[in-house]
Amino acid sequence: MKFWKKIFLYSIILFLLLFNGGGIILIEKIHSDNINTAIKSVMYKSLNMESIMYLNTDYLMDIDVNSKSNMKKWLEVIINGYSMNNVERYNTELYSMDNELIMSDLKEKISGERKEITNAKKNEKSFIIRTLNNRKYVFVSSIITLENKDFKLLISKDIQEVYNERINNYKFFLAIDIINFIILAIVMYIISKSLTNPIVDLSNISKDIARGDYSKRSKASNNNDEIGILENNFNIMIDVIENNIKELKYLNESKQRFIDSLNHEIKTPITSIIGYSELLLRTNVNEETRLKALNYINSESKRLETLNSTLLKLTLMREEKISLEKIQLNELLNIVHNTLRYKLEKRKINLKVSIEKVEIHVDKQLIIVLLTNILDNSIKACEENSIIHIKGSYEEDAYVLRIIDSGRGISSEDIDKIKEPFYMVDKARTRKNNGIGLGLSICSEICEVHNIDMNIKSEINNGTEVILTFSKESLYNEK
Repeated sequence: MKFWKKIFLYSIILFLLLFNGGGIILIEKIHSDNINTAIKSVMYKSLNMESIMYLNTDYLMDIDVNSKSNMKKWLEVIINGYSMNNVERYNTELYSMDNELIMSDLKEKISGERKEITNAKKNEKSFIIRTLNNRKYVFVSSIITLENKDFKLLISKDIQEVYNERINNYKFFLAIDIINFIILAIVMYIISKSLTNPIVDLSNISKDIARGDYSKRSKASNNNDEIGILENNFNIMIDVIENNIKELKYLNESKQRFIDSLNHEIKTPITSIIGYSELLLRTNVNEETRLKALNYINSESKRLETLNSTLLKLTLMREEKISLEKIQLNELLNIVHNTLRYKLEKRKINLKVSIEKVEIHVDKQLIIVLLTNILDNSIKACEENSIIHIKGSYEEDAYVLRIIDSGRGISSEDIDKIKEPFYMVDKARTRKNNGIGLGLSICSEICEVHNIDMNIKSEINNGTEVILTFSKESLYNEK
């Protein structure tokens, strides 16, 4: 059963139980009070009648109380005189102690046992409710003493209106119950549907997401109730899932590119080595060809060795414990400058350094590798007679080092991937300038272990800017 149907059904059932139960209890309480009121009124009438009879006992002195006819006439006179002053209709019966009728103005004929007569007691009033001709009557019986003789007095009243009122109350309540039920059913249908519509939407969206459509989102809700919070949390969850999937997809693509590149990097020199070695083994070659083949074998073997050592260094970078020491940044730049001086002079590139003095707490050799790789990439990207700027300054609580060249730049498509192992911007994979493509991967690992933020900005034909941000923890002294 759907959730909205449960809300609707349970609400209707609860209404029927509470409203109908409360209505029945109320009607029965009113009916019970009316019955008690009717019984009390008959008892008061009985007391009244006894009082009147006692007040008129003077007339009995001249009457034989043992004569039924005399007693009947006497009581009729009293009743007629009393009934003229009363609107309500009460019935009076007088019986001897032998249960013989003396006088009765009750119009209905009663057959069968008369418990109201046999149950009469002295100094005590008892009542009984019975049905006569499909109408309800209440009988109040008592024993009175007149001229030293006991009689049984019965006062009765038609209380059918009390029961008719009960039936009318039930009819009225049933009409109200049906109207309220219809109104409640309509209102609860609207409420249950409106309350559960967001849940239905979430369910439908979750089905679309299960089929792979991660673009679906729940409608933004300004409600601060549980449903609104659920919708917002659902959207946040989908955003996180979508980002994780994109990240996993990117990592999977990066992994595949790494495998393809590694395969290419290993396969190419091995193919050359096998080819030239087979040439030397299977054919008689002259000395010049032999030396050329040996040189190729030697150079490709060294490249494999370099590839192996670089991969090993990249793999173990995070596992190795770095040795931190205090050193001036400009001293490290001087070392890097001297290392690359030959390349700078050969390509006639002018290196301009303008930095604020700063003392950093780093692993000296790793930072030299970092700066050397970055500057070497800038040299490779620049044309002859170019300028490379190195600028360093304090910015807020950090120190920022910028290496800016005016080279050919990097496309936005490549800039997100250049830190991956073996990735080369040069799609032709010419090794004249790009080496084996592990430089920036190593730089990225060095920055990570030193908590240095490396950001690369570049545009095609507008040069590249590498920004190294040394955190406050990396600085030995502050400005």
